[in-house]
Amino acid sequence: MSDDKLRVDDDDQVDAETHDSGNGDGSQKSNLPPAVALAFVIIALLGVLIVMVLRNGSLVSSYGNNDLTGLQSEVDARRAELNRQRIAMGLSPLEGNAEPIGDIANRLKKDADSLVALSTRFQEMLAEKDKELTAKSSDLLNSEKLRQSLFSENSRLQNDLNRALIGGSDADRLRADLANLKAQRDAIAMELDAAREKMKTMSGGVSAEDYADLQRRYDEARRAKEFFEARVKELQGDLSKAKLFASSENELLPAAVELFRSLRLLQKSSDSEISTAYSNLGVKLGANVLKTLSFATGSSALTEADDEAIHELVNNVPDGDLILAIGYASETGNVDSNRTLSSDRATAAAEYISSIKRPQQFTQAVYIGQTQRFSSRIPERNQIVEIWHIRKK
Repeated sequence: MSDDKLRVDDDDQVDAETHDSGNGDGSQKSNLPPAVALAFVIIALLGVLIVMVLRNGSLVSSYGNNDLTGLQSEVDARRAELNRQRIAMGLSPLEGNAEPIGDIANRLKKDADSLVALSTRFQEMLAEKDKELTAKSSDLLNSEKLRQSLFSENSRLQNDLNRALIGGSDADRLRADLANLKAQRDAIAMELDAAREKMKTMSGGVSAEDYADLQRRYDEARRAKEFFEARVKELQGDLSKAKLFASSENELLPAAVELFRSLRLLQKSSDSEISTAYSNLGVKLGANVLKTLSFATGSSALTEADDEAIHELVNNVPDGDLILAIGYASETGNVDSNRTLSSDRATAAAEYISSIKRPQQFTQAVYIGQTQRFSSRIPERNQIVEIWHIRKK
């Protein structure tokens, strides 16, 4: 019986434990939903707070301090209720050391401020990059302009070279024609002299018909001589004109090369630098400006006053010296037209000098083209020809 009673007691104890276990489970099932609900409420509140902070940049701007206090009180009340229920069930209470909502809000605000500052920095970096790109674009544009300018200058130099080659071939042809005509002229002169001597020796016994034939041949020879002499003078003038104008540095007489190079380097110099350079040219090269001729816009014609001034200065230049006419034009108008205009002005002055100079004097024309070296404010002051005197070394 004791064993049976023991089994009965054991069965009762098992039933009691089972009943207690069942009651415990039922109690937990009935008490866990509020805890889960509270957890979801806290998570929802935190989510609302995060959305508000991200959307408006500040929690305080959306809710006042009273609202935050109310929310904190509600959370504390729910936590206290949950702990009371847990204590009643024999469970340990939840710790209350969770991060306060205000601290979360402040931390989120700081993060938002950091994002704003970072965004501002990115904008500044983008602005700096835009400036760098603008500067690079400007450099590329300037490089393209420089390339086009160099291409244009190369084309101009190529044209000058072609003209120089053509001019050189023309000069050689003129020299050959001149030598040929001189030879023909000399041959005719010799034949004429021989005919005259023959007529003198045969004057006593020559017939009227022979005399008339000789006279006819003499007249033909004389006319041919006059024609060839005129042609020789014409060719000499053409040859002189071919040498008169130098389209480039390579065609200049040796005495004028260094002066021309020095003047081209002064295009961007100041007035004081130009004055000093002109003085140095006088000492170094024995060169000085005799006269500056001014021209009307678009004109290359000399005036009577220019002719008189040129005539006077040519008389004072010693034999063997060089008179160099250098043409300029203002920067108004087309570059190619101004280049042609400056060369025409220099050529007009050199041609007049050549027509009145002594045979032992030398003259030549060259151009520099458009410039603002003589005045940057008054373009007309750049429409000139400088007449330089270069002493013989």
